[in-house]
Amino acid sequence: MDLGTQERRPLNRRDAWVLLGLWLGSALLDGLWIQQHQAPPAWDQGDHLSRALGIWDVLTGAAPWSAQWWHALWAQAPSYRGPLTYVLTAPLFTLLGPGFASAMASGTVFNGLLLASTYGLGRQLFSRSAGLWAAAFCAMAPALLNQRTDYLIDLSLTAVLSGAWWLLSQWRWNPRLGWAIAAGAGLGAVVLTRPTGLVLLWAPLLLLFVRGCQAARQGRWGLIRQGLLAAVVAWALAWPWFSQNWLTILSTINKARQWGVAYQDGLEANTLEGWLYYPRLIPTMVGSTLTALVLAGALVAAIQQGQLFRLPSRPRGWWLWWLSFPIGGLLVCTLMSSKDFRFVLPLLPQVALLLGILVAQVQQRWGPLWKGSLIGVGLLGALWNQFGWGLDLSGFPPHRPLKEPGWPLEQIIGTIRQSSPNQLSTLAVLPDSERLNAFNLEAEGRRQNFRVAARQTVAPLERSEEELSNFDWFLLKGGDQGVMSDERQARQSALVRQSGAFSQAGSWALPDGSTAVLMRRTPLSVQATEIACTPKPAATLTAIPGGLQVELRGSAKQLRGAQLLLDLRNGKSSLQADQAVGQGLLRSSSSGCLQLVQRLALPTVEDAQSGLWQARLQLLQANGALQPIPLSSATLELLPATGDDGALASNRVALLRELGQQLRRGELDSLFSKVGQLNQSDPEQVYLANAETILRARLRQQPHNLDDLYGLALAQALQRHASDAALTLQELHRLDSGNPNALLGLGVVELYRFRPAEAQRALDQAAKMSPGNSTLRTLRIVASALRLDLPQTLSLLRS
Repeated sequence: MDLGTQERRPLNRRDAWVLLGLWLGSALLDGLWIQQHQAPPAWDQGDHLSRALGIWDVLTGAAPWSAQWWHALWAQAPSYRGPLTYVLTAPLFTLLGPGFASAMASGTVFNGLLLASTYGLGRQLFSRSAGLWAAAFCAMAPALLNQRTDYLIDLSLTAVLSGAWWLLSQWRWNPRLGWAIAAGAGLGAVVLTRPTGLVLLWAPLLLLFVRGCQAARQGRWGLIRQGLLAAVVAWALAWPWFSQNWLTILSTINKARQWGVAYQDGLEANTLEGWLYYPRLIPTMVGSTLTALVLAGALVAAIQQGQLFRLPSRPRGWWLWWLSFPIGGLLVCTLMSSKDFRFVLPLLPQVALLLGILVAQVQQRWGPLWKGSLIGVGLLGALWNQFGWGLDLSGFPPHRPLKEPGWPLEQIIGTIRQSSPNQLSTLAVLPDSERLNAFNLEAEGRRQNFRVAARQTVAPLERSEEELSNFDWFLLKGGDQGVMSDERQARQSALVRQSGAFSQAGSWALPDGSTAVLMRRTPLSVQATEIACTPKPAATLTAIPGGLQVELRGSAKQLRGAQLLLDLRNGKSSLQADQAVGQGLLRSSSSGCLQLVQRLALPTVEDAQSGLWQARLQLLQANGALQPIPLSSATLELLPATGDDGALASNRVALLRELGQQLRRGELDSLFSKVGQLNQSDPEQVYLANAETILRARLRQQPHNLDDLYGLALAQALQRHASDAALTLQELHRLDSGNPNALLGLGVVELYRFRPAEAQRALDQAAKMSPGNSTLRTLRIVASALRLDLPQTLSLLRS
């Protein structure tokens, strides 16, 4: 029955006050928990915090008219964990200050969305009373309380999915253009939170598709048009982020699946335990005593009333629609190889809706007392789970604030900043314990003005020595190393301790009884110091064992983003030791001048002729201007390396050029393994842009240099500059026509650009040159499948 406008308003106002009270009470409880919590974030929490800080940093310099700004924004969320959670967290960093506590406080934002959407669903499904009770159960549910006082992506996904489900339901029963647009926006928001969240909506989306097809068969195309519009809206919202990161999104989804199988409960769907896991768990997620009390009261009321439900008259398909999401989502979660309460958390509001409907139907005289007891039990369960006060009434694992002060994350990062205040430093973190790991140290480095990045080492055991040349800073730890640590970290730790190139920069006693030790290269590979300004840039070039030391003086404005083009000649022999100024990691905000000392390895020195070499140094500025730099001495004698592992840091631009040769030879496995190492050592992968700039400058002098062209193509491809990479690879195919690897690279780039026909042509040509190449076969299968060429796909699969 439709109520008049005057009658609806006071009811809506009262409901709004109740919802506001629930939200404020939840915020107060969560704030008390956060205030008492004194422990650094764990692994995933640290990663989410780092991403949120990165988004916040980009948003503070908002330039929505700039494509480069949007690219930088989407680059902060390159995995299947979308950017929406971080975007909504960023304002709290401005309001409360950057840090873990502010990130956890974002749970209040998502809780508000969850309570409102749950109320809206309950009101639409059954009644206002059912909606309010469902919202109350969500506010008190231990599993949701757990996530409200943590910083993971599951609460935001639950809230956004609930909102999208409400919008879809509004459109389903009110098929109007406005609701179709809103539903599309909701689906786009789900993708921007976590694309895999759409899988939980498979059943409702299937029902909408079937209903649209049925209407179209009867000549009514309105639903199809509205559905296409909703899809376009969702696509328009999610596509800019997804199209930039689709490759890493898919790869991280697969990596997360593999990690879940390896490290989480392997309750397969072919076992009884796998099917019963969630039905046993879900009542405790709401609160086992609360759930039992609701069911008992509803059963008593049903016996007294003589019927189980008093269901109002509803349109055909009403209950099928409302059950499609929870049942379809539960089926998906059950079929997954790994199980965790967070996976099924987005379905918990639907359980709260069921309980809310049961409570709303009870109208007996004892009802108010019973309903009051529900609130009391829910609150007591919340206080037990969050603070350990009272009795365990939920059966859900407690999530109490940890009082673990003494973890020296701030001091570790501060020590590095003190040594290198004018550049971005990268810390290699060998331990992977819950409270001391690369993720929370990365977050702390970003919190401290984005001056330190922390990374795990990824080199295989047989290449551990290479990591000594990739990092200036290493963090070691005694005692428990963490679940992901293995013999690689132990080997790396021993190498750092044994190397004469590293010395101890600090040590801290840890709350777990072990000690953290910070090791640094002595001297650092790059040191930037503020000095009084000189009239013109000047440099000193010195040969050191295995490499070169460049001492450069100039204005900070000139040096930021600049490159050094260094030519060495000895008779007919020549070497190029090009490098980015400060390895591309200068972060000085000074308007004055800097003195830069840069010590990098020269990989080709062992093959170089003896004798004196003539040096020429040019500064390629960020604006493209090329300026000769006078040297105090333009003649030097190169010195062989001493053999001490890690004595000098690697020149990443030079390494990129060497990897270009691996691309030319088709050594893809080795290439991508070494790219992974380089990407870890350069936290922002600026070496790729530096190498592209340097190689373009070199190619202006020698446009047909194949070594430089292959390096350029690799740098462009790794930056996902697909159009530029395609042009370079086409030029390589013209100049190096007998090499199938240029065509292979072109095929990969065209697949990334979603141009399967062009990719197919390139890959088919390459296959004629290298018919036994298994990588080419796989890529050709992908290309033909994207072209919907089923005969060729099947033929390649059988071959």
